[in-house]
Amino acid sequence: MTKIWNNIPEIKKELDEVQEIVNKNLKTKNTKSIERVVNHLLQANGKRVRAGLLILSAKMGNYNKDRILPLAAAIEMIHLATLVHDDIIDDADTRRGIDSIQHKFGKDSAVYTGDFIFAKAYRLLAGDYDLEENRITDSMEKVCLGEVFQNENKFNKDMTVRRYLRIISGKTAAMFGLSMYAGAYESKLGNFKSRIIGYSGYYAGMAFQIIDDCMDYTSSSAKMGKNTKVDLLNGIYTLPIIYAVNNDNNKDIKNILNKKEISDLDIEKIFYYVDKYKGVEESMKLAEKYTKKSTDLLRRVSSGKYTDITQKVLENLINRKY
Repeated sequence: MTKIWNNIPEIKKELDEVQEIVNKNLKTKNTKSIERVVNHLLQANGKRVRAGLLILSAKMGNYNKDRILPLAAAIEMIHLATLVHDDIIDDADTRRGIDSIQHKFGKDSAVYTGDFIFAKAYRLLAGDYDLEENRITDSMEKVCLGEVFQNENKFNKDMTVRRYLRIISGKTAAMFGLSMYAGAYESKLGNFKSRIIGYSGYYAGMAFQIIDDCMDYTSSSAKMGKNTKVDLLNGIYTLPIIYAVNNDNNKDIKNILNKKEISDLDIEKIFYYVDKYKGVEESMKLAEKYTKKSTDLLRRVSSGKYTDITQKVLENLINRKY
């Protein structure tokens, strides 16, 4: 379990239960090949941010543990499935500190494993939850469109901040928004409050992804649990490099990106230039603005113990080093 929840024993305990639900629903003896892949996948836990925020938003209303924990597990399973598929597209070697499915078992196995997890998540949800306006499928559509838009902008050396924000609004923010909305709605906070809390989650997701992309330029591969060079080599230019290119009047970064092949030394130079031209610094400022938007919205419609805890969690995400 991640450090995010270490100081909140109540939530950490329930997230352990969420993981048990995930494990139970993904275990299968019908197909040995899927069983082997899933067992490998379940060796490593992620941050469980989405599930944790869903539980916290639910605790702001009439909390029903028996309904909320399976809902949180379904959200985590949907997220897990998208990661398995993302690694195929990115040709990533690692995920959460272990071999990615596509690297260890092949792309075919990764495709059907991701599909299997999606199916299990929707089975968990089927017939039991009546989220307003079918929010789950709407959010999944946004996730898919975010991935498509990212793919369309690969190796775009004129990538803009606006395009980047459009990508992460689908890839990451949509699921954060869904998580907090679903928790609030399921705990009977009503349409208006649930929507506002959902928007708070959306802005938290924007901040979370920006921080994640900043850490590609500030943390080691071991800390991140993935290869921090992957996005760059695949032509995915995130916010730190976009800001740095905008500030780079000498075109030091673009001159490297224009090369047919980028060496390890070139990567090191790009890291240097991203720091020199304040790419991470400016990105962090934007992440802080999104975090403030998130916490301000939350405070508009909710107060009390769990609102305070949620605000603290959102603020801690800005300062995380892992």
